[in-house]
Amino acid sequence: MQADTFVLFAPGESLTQAQCDFVRGRCKTIAVSDAYRIAPWADALVANDAAWWKARPDAKTFAGLRFSANPNVDCVEQVKKFEHVIGRGSNSGLLAMWVARMLGAKLIVLVGYDMKGTHFFGPHTDGLWNTTPEQFATFQTYFEALKKLLDKEGIEVMNCTPKSALKCFRKSNLEAVLGHAQVAA
Repeated sequence: MQADTFVLFAPGESLTQAQCDFVRGRCKTIAVSDAYRIAPWADALVANDAAWWKARPDAKTFAGLRFSANPNVDCVEQVKKFEHVIGRGSNSGLLAMWVARMLGAKLIVLVGYDMKGTHFFGPHTDGLWNTTPEQFATFQTYFEALKKLLDKEGIEVMNCTPKSALKCFRKSNLEAVLGHAQVAA
């Protein structure tokens, strides 16, 4: 297992069970919000939205570490000083990168970070909000700010999300980054 490599599974529309299965056991993993549904074995679960935690009571029993920067969530470890560095930081995928940094990552691999469209399960239909195009544009600036900090600290980020709208990180694929075996679609 690669101890300083973290693969982050965001719930973007491109995230697949095959990707999660390919990564399992190769390195540390963080599930972002609903991605824990297809990677329940992840080392950590990150979600910023208090309403999300209320709507997903089973997430409170997730076996790994649980994180949020929202002070209204009581079943998690609180991430402090996050928003002082990169804006309000309300994007859970962004918070997952911050958590990986806190846990000692030297390489962060992004999967499911589409930054457009919907989720791997479709839009939320249970009262939770869906990200708007305007919010995606704002989040892009937060990711760019975090990239500058990570670059200074020598932490590499590889975006292994096909057709991702997130352009500030180098693109690659899981096979090239983690090994030679194929990931089925």
